Amino acid sequence: MLHQLWRKRAVALGLGAGAATATIVAGLPHVAYADALTGTIAITSPTSGKLAAATAKQVILLTVTGQPLSEAFVTSVDLGSDPACAGLVSYIVTSATTIAVKTPTGGCAATDTTANPNGEPIVINFAGSNTLTKTPSATAKGVFFVAAPSIAATNAVITENSSLLTTPVSRFVTNGGQTVRVSAGASFAFDPRSSASLGVTFGGKAGTEVKVYDGTTNAQIPASTSTAPAAGNYLTFKTATGMSASDSSLTVTQNGVSKTFTSTDTGASIVASPTVTSLSVTSGKTKAQTSTVITGTGFDKTLADYTSGDWLVNFCGKAATVTAVDTTGTKLTVTTPDVADDPTGLGTGKFAGPCPVTVVNNTVPASPVPSPITPGSYFTFLSE
Repeated sequence: MLHQLWRKRAVALGLGAGAATATIVAGLPHVAYADALTGTIAITSPTSGKLAAATAKQVILLTVTGQPLSEAFVTSVDLGSDPACAGLVSYIVTSATTIAVKTPTGGCAATDTTANPNGEPIVINFAGSNTLTKTPSATAKGVFFVAAPSIAATNAVITENSSLLTTPVSRFVTNGGQTVRVSAGASFAFDPRSSASLGVTFGGKAGTEVKVYDGTTNAQIPASTSTAPAAGNYLTFKTATGMSASDSSLTVTQNGVSKTFTSTDTGASIVASPTVTSLSVTSGKTKAQTSTVITGTGFDKTLADYTSGDWLVNFCGKAATVTAVDTTGTKLTVTTPDVADDPTGLGTGKFAGPCPVTVVNNTVPASPVPSPITPGSYFTFLSE
């Protein structure tokens, strides 16, 4: 606002820009016109000096020494050589020595590291067309705009067995331990080389065992490769325990920049697995249809969902009859099924023995989510 007032005052006085600058000396960083100011610009954040290319609202924090900063007299900032990122006014002078600058809609073009091995210049423009420039060097590198990770438009994130299914599955459980496959965008390639520092975060937790594969041959690309992989590849990783069911976002980091993809981008969702901690009755005769109350967490609270098959309670893999549900989602009253002499139950020719009891979220039949087996989730069937 002050700068706008200064410009109006210069016009009202009938002064040229240089004369106006010389007239209003107090507080200006320099009294000359169109001069190269002395001082230095350092990139405070990100410390790598790398921002995602073609990405809006990337913020870079600069620290200036030798020239005081002011909202009144800083007019714009140039980030790199892309004309779209020259004359940026999306900045905030946070102190006399620091300024935060944000990339515009559309972002800035990727840096040609062959032509600019030390990065691109940064220019802070002051009133009177004075400029302070950071010229990149081997010891004081400039800003780098790095191609941000991109993923395929459809079926970008799927479970490891989705290729065997008619419909690809993108549902994962908070328990972790699943293998996830992520397909790169058509013009992007995941890079397994250590210099690229490829990493993945899913559901708020870092993935492990990150591997990259050729999209055509499906052969793994080793981390020791000396050349950048071709576009159209994919990566896999193992999910971690304790992922958030309320945060299905996927973040991929490569070459110092990160890109976060929402569930809308990936089609992926993370669900909490139900758990079984105990049974009120732990044994009964095989054909007696014993009633027992299952206690645990994360159970569906609607009885009709168990009747429809959206949720199941299985004894040795055979569905029990759910007769009552608790509104807290922690208790289910069930009647045991007949599991004797059944390949799905106790097994052919078997009429007694222990059965694991699982509560299953079956809302996506191709990707059911069963409760894990625990010491408290067994029911023992007795001979008649």
